[in-house]
Amino acid sequence: MMRLQGEDERWTIEQRLAHYGVPGVSVAVIEGGEIAWSDGFGARQHGLDTPVDADTVFMGASNSKPITALLILQHVERGILDLDVNVNHYLKRWQVPENEFTRRFPVTLRACLSHKAGLTVNGWGAARRGQPVANLLDLLEGTALSGQRAVRVDKTPGGGERYSGGGFVIAEMLLEDVTGQAFDELADEWVLGPLGMRHTTFVNPLPEQFQQNVASGHDEMGNAPPGGWLVSPDMGAGGIFTTAADYARFMIATRNAFLGSKDALLRQDLAQQMLTRQGSGQFGLGWRSVGDGDTRRMNHGGSNDGYQSETTLYLDSGDGVAVFTNAVAGVLLHGEIHNAVADLQAWKDFLPAPRRAQLVPASEHWRYSGQYRIVRGVEMPTLRVYAEDGVLKSAIDGMRVTGTPIYIDEQGVLFSRMNRLETRVCYGLDGRARQLGVFEATDSEMLRAVRD
Repeated sequence: MMRLQGEDERWTIEQRLAHYGVPGVSVAVIEGGEIAWSDGFGARQHGLDTPVDADTVFMGASNSKPITALLILQHVERGILDLDVNVNHYLKRWQVPENEFTRRFPVTLRACLSHKAGLTVNGWGAARRGQPVANLLDLLEGTALSGQRAVRVDKTPGGGERYSGGGFVIAEMLLEDVTGQAFDELADEWVLGPLGMRHTTFVNPLPEQFQQNVASGHDEMGNAPPGGWLVSPDMGAGGIFTTAADYARFMIATRNAFLGSKDALLRQDLAQQMLTRQGSGQFGLGWRSVGDGDTRRMNHGGSNDGYQSETTLYLDSGDGVAVFTNAVAGVLLHGEIHNAVADLQAWKDFLPAPRRAQLVPASEHWRYSGQYRIVRGVEMPTLRVYAEDGVLKSAIDGMRVTGTPIYIDEQGVLFSRMNRLETRVCYGLDGRARQLGVFEATDSEMLRAVRD
C-alpha cells in the first residue's frame, strides 16, 4: 500500500483484521531462502469460534498459475513438451480455433504462460458448494455453466500482454491430454509430494482431511456463502487450496531451481526462463518478474469471490512473504502485511517513499471524471472515474474491488492507497485527462485506458 507523509502508526494483525472486516489470515515469512516463521490469525469463518492456525487451508485462486507453469516446464525438461510449438499439436479434446491471428502466429505454451497469447477470458468465478461446476470444455467453449464467453484469440499471439486465465486452462487440458493423468494427480506427483506440501491440494471436491480446517470465503459484504468454502472450476488457473507455509515451500523451491541448487525440481535454465520477463511486460512463465539485479523478485497474487492473497520472494536475498486471506477485503490487508515485512527485512526497491498527497480536490474532479476504454492490461472493457460523496473514485467494472478513492501528489501523479500503483495522465488541450497509464511505481506499465 502507498504511505503518506506523517503516518507512522503501528497495529497488531488482530487490529487490522477487525479494521478491514477480514475474518482470518495465514502468513509465512521467508528469510534467506528458508521459512522463518508461519502462523494463522483470526477466524476461519466470521462470527464462529473457529481459529485459524498454521495448517488452515485457504483458496489460493490465481496462485495456482505458477504451479501449472512449473508442471509444464518439468515436462519440457522430460522432452515431452516444447514451449514454442503450437498447442494444437498436443491438445486432443479441444483445439484453439484458427483465425486470422493464429494463422500468422500460432498459440504456444510460452505465450500462454506469459499472458501473451492474445487469449480472452481473464478468469472464472468460484462456485458455491453443491452448485454444478463447469468442466474444462465448458470453460473453453463458454457454455452457460461457465458464466463466461468462449476462450478465443482476438489479438496477435506473442504481442502485447493481457492477463488470461484461458491460457492456463489450455495448459491444464494439454497436460492431461499428453500424460493421460488428471491435473491434480500430476500436481501431487511432481510438485506437492516432493516438496512435502501436505496441506495443499487441487482435488475437487475438497478431500475430507482438509475439510476440518478450511477457511470459509467472505464476499464484499463480509458474508460467507452456504457451505463455507468455494469451488473453482479452473484448477490450473485458480483451483489451489493451500497454506501460507506450504506455498512458501513452493516459492523457495522455485528460487532454488533458479540458483541451480542440487536436487532442484527443475533444470536451472528452465527455471531462469520461468523467472525472466518474456519480452515486454511483467510476466515470466507463470510468475510475475519484478525488478532487476538485487531487486529482482518473483511475485503472484490470487483473487476470487471470497479470498485474496499475495506472494513475493527476492531472488538475491531469499527474503519474502506469503499472505492468504479469506475475504475480498483481504486485498487491503495483504498489502499492509507486505509493507510491514518489507520494512522489517529492508526490501530493496519495494516501498515507495511516503508521499505528500491529498484526495483529489473537488475543484479538479472535472479533469478526470468520465469513462475510459481499457486498451492494455486486462480484458475488462471499461474504467470509470466518478465522484461519490465528494470523493473522486475509480472502478473497473467486473473487478471485485472497486470504488477506490484517488489521491494526487505534488507532482500531479494519481494513486490509490490500496496498492503500489500510480497513474500518469496525458491531458487534452481542454485540460481534461485523455489517457491514463497505470504503473507499478516503476516504469512497468500495468494498464492503459483512453477516454471514450
